[in-house]
Amino acid sequence: MQIEYTAEQAAIQPRLAAANINADTFLATDYLNHYNEIVMLLEMIPDMPELAEDASDWAPKSYPQHFLDSGFQAKELAVQAYELAPSLIRAQFEKICVELDKLIQGTLAGMAAVNVAERGFTPAAQTLIRTRVDAIQGLLMKLNQVIHGKLEGDIELPEAPDELTLHDESAQTQADIDKLFD
Repeated sequence: MQIEYTAEQAAIQPRLAAANINADTFLATDYLNHYNEIVMLLEMIPDMPELAEDASDWAPKSYPQHFLDSGFQAKELAVQAYELAPSLIRAQFEKICVELDKLIQGTLAGMAAVNVAERGFTPAAQTLIRTRVDAIQGLLMKLNQVIHGKLEGDIELPEAPDELTLHDESAQTQADIDKLFD
């Protein structure tokens, strides 16, 4: 992808690389930490359902908000660079972030509807959670590609996995849970 930078963008580029911000895309990989933390929790939840409560505290954060709340050394520069990021790159980045947020929030809502922190999830529910984690990780790889300027053309988002309905009869019911612990 060949990008023509404005004079304002070109002027800031030398400062970006020194601050661990990609000088071509104007984005920093540090933002991935916002998602990596919830992914680590979601990966453990099928086997450690007591972590579901901790995961429920997660909320989406915009790129600027993540940096303003972080200990990132060049946080103001990261926010300024994001605002100056080439429009095609920023549009791809934001498109993936919207999908990530929806996928994570849907997963968390599905788990909250079941409330099985003490009893655990059925194998079907565990599989659904793992399927969602795989989909989230796929989107994170695409987001990483955008940050590094490795994604050519427009992004194609993967098909959304089946809706996470941990409380439907095929995945988890109170009767299923009760049978496991009676």
